[in-house]
Amino acid sequence: MIPIAKILDQTLKKMPNAKKIKGQIIQDSWPDVVGEPIAAKTKAVSFDNGILFVWVRDSVWAQHLSLQKKQIIQRLNRAAKTRILHDIRFQAGGRKPVDPDEPARWEPQENWREKTVSKESLQKIEESFTDTSLPADLAETMKTFFIAQEQRISWYLHQGYPPCKQCGMPVVTAERAELCLCCKAE
Repeated sequence: MIPIAKILDQTLKKMPNAKKIKGQIIQDSWPDVVGEPIAAKTKAVSFDNGILFVWVRDSVWAQHLSLQKKQIIQRLNRAAKTRILHDIRFQAGGRKPVDPDEPARWEPQENWREKTVSKESLQKIEESFTDTSLPADLAETMKTFFIAQEQRISWYLHQGYPPCKQCGMPVVTAERAELCLCCKAE
């Protein structure tokens, strides 16, 4: 009796789109091969002519993965039972590509400047400039700056960055940390 895996492999080799199918198998096996922590920060976007194109959240992860490129290529080829994958190209940053099969979740705002600031925060900013002897144009520039800071902080927290355990500011680092960089430096 011939195993079904062998029959499928032989049939696949005879098909005209065999390379595209193997490329899709490689692309689909990316999360399983690299593991959950890496798959959460990356996405295999496309496969073309022996090259797998992968979106990566930031350049730190792209550098980390490029150091492991040979091992990942070997594991992906082994998972797809082929040798057509020759290279992986990492594209760092930008917005994560949308997967049409993935269930829709909240849509992150593209620009932090679009985030609205609460009335309480605006009132606090206004009150902080009531007893100052600054020129009017400088005071307005500083108010604009503080409002922008509030928008940015609110946006980071909305994006899922954890708040600092000490000061409440968003912890924006590549590693998981409980304190922001300012509180760590103190």
